[in-house]
Amino acid sequence: MRNWFKLDNAANIYPSTQTSEWTAMFRISVTLSDDVDLRILEEAQIHTLKRFPSFASRLRKGLFWHFFEHIDGAPPILEDIYNPTQPLRFRRNRYFMYRLLYRKNRISAEFFHALTDGTGAMTFLLSLVAEYLHLKNGLHVMPSKYVFRCSDSPQAEEYEDAFLRYAGSNVTGLSERPSYRYTGTAVPLNKLLIISGEMPTEALHDKAKEYRTSIGVFLAAVLLYSVYKKQKSEMSKRALRHDAKISLPINLRRFFPTKTVRNFSSYINPGIKSRLGDYSFEEVLAQVEHFMGMNITEKELNARFSGNVKIEKNLLLRIVPLFLKDQILKIGHDLLGNRYSASTISNLGKVEVDEAMRPFITRIDFMLGRSYGKRSSCGCVSYNGNTVITFSRTIVEADIERNFFRQLVEMGIPVAIESNGRG
Repeated sequence: MRNWFKLDNAANIYPSTQTSEWTAMFRISVTLSDDVDLRILEEAQIHTLKRFPSFASRLRKGLFWHFFEHIDGAPPILEDIYNPTQPLRFRRNRYFMYRLLYRKNRISAEFFHALTDGTGAMTFLLSLVAEYLHLKNGLHVMPSKYVFRCSDSPQAEEYEDAFLRYAGSNVTGLSERPSYRYTGTAVPLNKLLIISGEMPTEALHDKAKEYRTSIGVFLAAVLLYSVYKKQKSEMSKRALRHDAKISLPINLRRFFPTKTVRNFSSYINPGIKSRLGDYSFEEVLAQVEHFMGMNITEKELNARFSGNVKIEKNLLLRIVPLFLKDQILKIGHDLLGNRYSASTISNLGKVEVDEAMRPFITRIDFMLGRSYGKRSSCGCVSYNGNTVITFSRTIVEADIERNFFRQLVEMGIPVAIESNGRG
């Protein structure tokens, strides 16, 4: 791998919009059966960074674009904090774009979204855990979808910009109707309120099957219905003027084969026209299912991200100095960045590891950090028969979360709730 490389197409927005108070962060945690040995974890991190060279990078400014530059060493491993996904202080973190944390038997990693997406982050962390278990317990883990063996050499495809590889000539416009958005009592900038619900994956599967749909569609519909109920509760014509919409990240690796651990995801914004009348859950589910069916296709997704790549390649934009690009992107993000959805649900789906690792990993969590404009966001992941759904919010009121989990319980799905309990 060369000493520097360009940001991928999806990453370009994040350095331009970050501030001292906000960095686009997300978090993945792996709970082990035994307490973490810090010395062994430090050694495992060094080995893992050699296997994942794109993660051993710092963010630099060029004349026209930001770029990543390779750095040696490793970030400090910190004791886990009560309020996660705080903005990255790059100098304190030895300029790395992820932070590694531990507490008792849990290993967590928090990633700057410019570096990677959920799939890439899960691959990095589970590979690190596999190396940790190898060093601590002599475990020999077979490579799999989410685990790269640290003794193997990196492959160029693992850090390619897959957007550029697969971008086509057909593009589609991104114009759409704005979404209803809700407000509340803001919590301090250094706090993030967390509510997690753990439930049997089989119960979710059976309920989704009852509605003749998938778990992903079902959960998206539950979140959209929760937003819609919040919108209706405002008893305001102004609130009902807008569609109720949510954002749904899509892993593009499902359609365009690549081993990249950098960003390679897009998104869609399913919704309902609230002003047309009252909606039942079944009607919301039907709307979500049809919207996803029409938009989550190879051709539609390719045309969507190809439009972004075309903008990046535009000659006039390429010769604009970086300081002007930063201003343009920041203004656009402030005006439009979260205008088209009220909340996000990012579902990593079912995570499977090698049979040798399973006895040592008891739970996996996925959490989105503070959103730039949305008051609440949701991350989902399933492992070892359980699904953990984690909401992170920046307001005291928990109406969306309450609507969401109450809907699941009323449908007969048992949910165990955890919270950091601070407002």
